[in-house]
Amino acid sequence: MKHFQLWKLILVGTVLLCCLMIVQLYWFSRAFDVAERQFDHSVQVALKKVADSASRDATVKKLSSNFFFAKTESNLDAKELDTLIEKEFALRNLNLKYELGVYDAYDDTLVYGSYVEATKHLRDNSSLQGLTNNAEKNFAVYFPSKRSYLAAELKIWIFSTAILLMMSGFFAFAISSLLKEKKFSQLKNDFINTMTHEFKTPVTNIGIAGQILKRKTQPEMQPYVDILLKENEKLKQKIDQVLLGASADHMQHRPFQAIDIHHLMRDCAEAFQLKIRERNGLLQLQFDSESTLVYGDRELLAQAINNVIDNAEKYSPEKPEIILRTKDTLGGIEISIRDRGIGIPMQMKKKVFEKFFRASSGDVHNVKGFGLGLSFVKQVIRHHRGQINLWSELNKGTEVTMLFPKA
Repeated sequence: MKHFQLWKLILVGTVLLCCLMIVQLYWFSRAFDVAERQFDHSVQVALKKVADSASRDATVKKLSSNFFFAKTESNLDAKELDTLIEKEFALRNLNLKYELGVYDAYDDTLVYGSYVEATKHLRDNSSLQGLTNNAEKNFAVYFPSKRSYLAAELKIWIFSTAILLMMSGFFAFAISSLLKEKKFSQLKNDFINTMTHEFKTPVTNIGIAGQILKRKTQPEMQPYVDILLKENEKLKQKIDQVLLGASADHMQHRPFQAIDIHHLMRDCAEAFQLKIRERNGLLQLQFDSESTLVYGDRELLAQAINNVIDNAEKYSPEKPEIILRTKDTLGGIEISIRDRGIGIPMQMKKKVFEKFFRASSGDVHNVKGFGLGLSFVKQVIRHHRGQINLWSELNKGTEVTMLFPKA
């Protein structure tokens, strides 16, 4: 994924998550306000009913979020008042702790106080001392745990908010891991690029020195020089494979041009004809496609086709039989490269396009390589907006098909 696309994805995801969080907090606040209004209404109705039983002109006011004051200015009996409040709260399912206080109507001094547990049933008030004087009284009720009570009533909102917070934490962790992985991938590719370029210089020098030796050495030494040059060429090819595998992740969007796919395939086949003939094999071309032009990068397409042909040749233990075919389809021009080699086990077909993956069954590891060939091919095909598929059967052969849009 490109650097700009990654940061664009992170930005969009962060904005969406922030919007969800804002909406969630807004509705949670609204739900809390509604629950608080319902609670306040139930408390005021309950206290008004209790106060009306003591005085005709009684009033109930909410002095703070959790403090309600009832003005009766009448003689109150503590036992009866306590019992009435508990009954009214029980009728309205107000099951929470509260403190009851009775105040002198003239100087607001506390003359009676009681703390009631939320789970306590209507108790026997015989132990309570009633107010026997005839002074006018008012009473108040205080709820020390009102907010926690209201929060408990909004369980589904708390649960959804907690889930959203967990999602935010997971998103932040995923983004952090993604950025670390991208940084590691970049360091890995930079290391491979540096190392392969460092290797290519001595390999080139060895090749030049080998060519000079070949011209000047004695005939009896020629076989050894040929071995030197052949092995040096193999090493050069392996270095190129690793370099291509590393650079495939950073393909430049160079301008595509119209390419004659048949001409390109002939050039690729020609490079392998000598090697296949030395093994008494056969490389056939069957061009059934009337359309021949596709838009693409000639160098990348040539390397991709070469990789598939190279695999077909390497994984054919006996005489290689390889067929390169083209045909017209509704989706474009289809290229197929088929061999009669050792094939790929069923359980490994989905992994052959992964970078550095190599099958580990049969005699596959008798063939040396880095597992970069098909991974590179898949990236090239996707870069050209094409499709790639693979058919294979163990000990019967493999067929790789590549579909390209027509030019």
